[in-house]
Amino acid sequence: MKKILFSLIFAILIKYASAQGCSDAGLCTAGGLKPIFFTNDSLKSSLNFSLNFSIGENGTNIITPQFEPLVKVNENSFIQFKIPYLIINGNLGSSKGISDVSINYNYKFDSLIKYKLYLTCGVKIASGSASLKTDGICLPMTYQTSMGTTDFLGGLSLEIAKGLSVSLGLQVPMFNINQNKFDSAAFLYFKNEKKINDNQNYFISSKLKRKSDVMMRIDKTFAFKKNNISIGILPIYHLGKDKVNTTSLNNVLLSGSQGLTLNFNTSLNYKISDKSAVNFILAFPLITRKSRPDGLGRSIVTGISYKYVL
Repeated sequence: MKKILFSLIFAILIKYASAQGCSDAGLCTAGGLKPIFFTNDSLKSSLNFSLNFSIGENGTNIITPQFEPLVKVNENSFIQFKIPYLIINGNLGSSKGISDVSINYNYKFDSLIKYKLYLTCGVKIASGSASLKTDGICLPMTYQTSMGTTDFLGGLSLEIAKGLSVSLGLQVPMFNINQNKFDSAAFLYFKNEKKINDNQNYFISSKLKRKSDVMMRIDKTFAFKKNNISIGILPIYHLGKDKVNTTSLNNVLLSGSQGLTLNFNTSLNYKISDKSAVNFILAFPLITRKSRPDGLGRSIVTGISYKYVL
């Protein structure tokens, strides 16, 4: 069974790893919406450290160290904090800094229905205005450490059978301080200065106004003696066309920015002791939106995390 499972994962990876667009703005790994929380030690305070590597637009390399403490409130609830730091390198230059911080509250209902049900609600707080520059010219969103919006996060996660969970979530931008100014004139400057080609252009994102996202996450976990393997699909639907402001026009609707992104994700969780565990993740898109001005397009995401239970 394990050989078949890993062969299937490898075959899918080879076929689709060149696609673009994971497009997770923070909702998909919030609190109880992740299958890792359907474990016996899920409601204990813990310290979590992760290091992710992903490939964005035009081969941009993105490294994300993250501190992720989980604080138990009572037997049925916990608060999760996510404090990421981004290190970005690409053909236009590099950038780094604290990214948007997330805080979410999670409550487990035991008596409403037969299966475990988690309610998640929280907020992702903008750490900046998405206006980082190089050579005095604003970089595209791929290089920005902040989305420039403060968003509401909410969702429900249900364990419908042993090892099988389904999550539904909504992410809504509430306050927009995005002051990005990347447009066709900025690309022309980079094209001349950095000697890049027309086909290496980035999506226009000048004063981006991003629409909301809804997501569904379906995960199946296979449990073994000291580890478990989780495999799932993650559709994210962008509810409307994003808007940008150019030097000549305001509130331009971006064709192709609305629609579906479908991701494949898998993880391996290994229990070191009763107090600690490591987790390895792999994710990549199968279906993407044509236009991704938010800069969240990823061809692949990999990572490792360490959890210490207090």
